[in-house]
Amino acid sequence: MHATTMKRIAGELGVSITTVSKVLNNHADISAATRTRVLAKVEELGYQRNAVARSLSLRRTHTLGIVIPDLMHSFFVEIIAGIEPVASVRGYGLLLCSSSEDPRKERAELEMLRGRQVDGVVLASTHGSGNTEMLQQLARQGTAIVMIDRDDYPSVKCHRVLTDDEQVGRLATAHLLDAGRRAIAHIGGPAIVHAKRRERGWREALKARGIKPPDDWIVRGGFMESDGYRAMQRLLAVRPRVDAVFAANDPAAIGAMKAMWEAKLRVPDDIAVVGVGDIALGDLLRVPLTTVGWSRRDQGRHAAELLLNGIDRDEDPPQRVIISPRLIVRESSGAPV
Repeated sequence: MHATTMKRIAGELGVSITTVSKVLNNHADISAATRTRVLAKVEELGYQRNAVARSLSLRRTHTLGIVIPDLMHSFFVEIIAGIEPVASVRGYGLLLCSSSEDPRKERAELEMLRGRQVDGVVLASTHGSGNTEMLQQLARQGTAIVMIDRDDYPSVKCHRVLTDDEQVGRLATAHLLDAGRRAIAHIGGPAIVHAKRRERGWREALKARGIKPPDDWIVRGGFMESDGYRAMQRLLAVRPRVDAVFAANDPAAIGAMKAMWEAKLRVPDDIAVVGVGDIALGDLLRVPLTTVGWSRRDQGRHAAELLLNGIDRDEDPPQRVIISPRLIVRESSGAPV
């Protein structure tokens, strides 16, 4: 609000310009009666606080950018549900963006958020390190960054909220081994760190039982249902036939089951399946999906707290928060539920 306007309001109410400024900027040391009088006069005169002008004076926009791969995936929606209440209580709004697992689109979204001068960014990055420079620029200009569910961009100093992805792979594979399966294939994710770690956990669990997987037991694809479908079509040609599949996430596992049903195979009788992520409604599928999950709301809550604390205290060193995974047994793995 312009100084002349503030002076007019102060004069008409018989208070100081400082008092008007404190009301408009939400200071706590103003009585409720005075606050009510000032805001009523503001409304009477038809003025509104200009959030952009205020952000210039405070060097804050009280906006957080959220960049996730897919706005339709319940996994990320639940993370946002953990972020929103923490941000809201502290007066921050969210600006949601989707990269569609495309590094070029991710870069465009990050550039847009930089132009909007968001105070912080929560990022579930796409594959590789193609946008390292952009993230470093954001960090240099004072934008707080938290990575969620991703551990890429090692040169970017930021907070990270993850799960133990090697343990995810070990839990899923050991469960299938305990259920009596031996030829356990893996549908891998894209070329990002946490997908590679899930693959490593799969290999470690097999190795611990004396099983060395042949090359054709793994198909590296992606995190979409269509990726799982295509990968399973290739695995169905493997001989001798695999008797179980560990997919890098739940959508890929669902795509794999569709390929099995199309081939007239039964889940889990012919091939058992385990996914990752505990996707919403996974328990209501034609065959309820066994999965490895963890609290996405806790993941979002931790991300928001680290981000907002980092905005207030930019000297805080980067932290890594690990949310422990757990096995959720349903019918698709063929083990007793």
